[in-house]
Amino acid sequence: MPTTTDLIEKKQRGEEISSSEIARFVSGYTMGKIPDYQAAALLMAIYFQGLSRAETAALTEAIVASGETVSYPLDFAPILDKHSTGGVGDKTSILLVPMLAAAGYRVPKMSGRGLGHTGGTIDKLESIPGFRSDLSHEELLAQLDQIGCAIISQSPELVPAEKKLYALRDATATVASQGLIAASILSKKIAAGASHVIIDVKHGSGGFFKRKSEARHFAKFIVNLAREFPPSVMAAITSMEQPLGRTVGNALEIQEVIDILKTGDAEAEVARLSMLLGGALLHFAGETSNRGEGEAKLANTLRDGSAQEKFRQMVSAQGGRLTEFSRLRETIEDRTQRVEVKAPVNDHVRRLDALSVGRLCHRLGAGRNRMTDTIDPWVGVILKRKLGDAVMQGEVIAAAYAPMNSP
Repeated sequence: MPTTTDLIEKKQRGEEISSSEIARFVSGYTMGKIPDYQAAALLMAIYFQGLSRAETAALTEAIVASGETVSYPLDFAPILDKHSTGGVGDKTSILLVPMLAAAGYRVPKMSGRGLGHTGGTIDKLESIPGFRSDLSHEELLAQLDQIGCAIISQSPELVPAEKKLYALRDATATVASQGLIAASILSKKIAAGASHVIIDVKHGSGGFFKRKSEARHFAKFIVNLAREFPPSVMAAITSMEQPLGRTVGNALEIQEVIDILKTGDAEAEVARLSMLLGGALLHFAGETSNRGEGEAKLANTLRDGSAQEKFRQMVSAQGGRLTEFSRLRETIEDRTQRVEVKAPVNDHVRRLDALSVGRLCHRLGAGRNRMTDTIDPWVGVILKRKLGDAVMQGEVIAAAYAPMNSP
């Protein structure tokens, strides 16, 4: 039987790994029999040599097999889900999940933490004091029955292999690999029991796919791969040249979502993209006759306050204390130092590089350099002006919140 070293050398040579070899590796790493340094070496070999469709399917199956899968009562159908390949300031899941639930659908969303320069939905939600993402099967089913939605993380029950591999990819700069991304996404969707999924494939400076052609290629790859598994999967391709919305940073992005829900602002940039994705998903699931009908249904949940109430119920059910979060937001400048960026001349914002903003927030403490790092939920950037906006000399166009001990 080949050793892990043999497997690493095989992939370094560009040879295909068999499904049984992949299954043994995933099982061994999950159980702690394979050390991080060997798993990291294999991930690096995969990063440079890639995975074939057969290898990616085998990896997906092995990750799913590392834990259990969730099944739901028939009257829960359809089970809807959405995933993003990652971006800067992308908080659409946090807004879309309660919107879909308010429209009458069941949405068990399994999300991850930050990867590289991109923020993670779980990290963002955990900036709310007390928020729990590690729900048991029983807790998840009860919450879906009572509220209609939940946002959870990987756990010892659900895709534990993905949790370990996800963190290792982040710490070893092996995130942007087509096969690893596809297996990561699909394994979570299969385990969480979704029936219909939309994948938002980002392209541009702040995404893992820099060119639109790369995003298109990945979208076709993952949709074709998904045909081998239970969920019905569609893909949407959207831009990540500039950060999404007005905030980047875990707690700041939660506050932006809260503000949109409170005001019912269906015209906000984050709300518009959430409705576009949700409208496409509802049409894909056969719930509406066209995408526009779904978008209108979701917009109504913002305007009538039902999405705000679903968000409040979801957070409360998962232990989150929104009142305490609000108090912390009001005193953010007691725990951080604010640095303003002002326009040097009268002009327009000509470029707003998402990657640079994401990397800045990561350096400030919003992301991890090691698997064991803790993050600072309150560091980040507020964008007062976006691409194309007119600015006056001396006007504040952005404000960064940095740790108190920053130079």
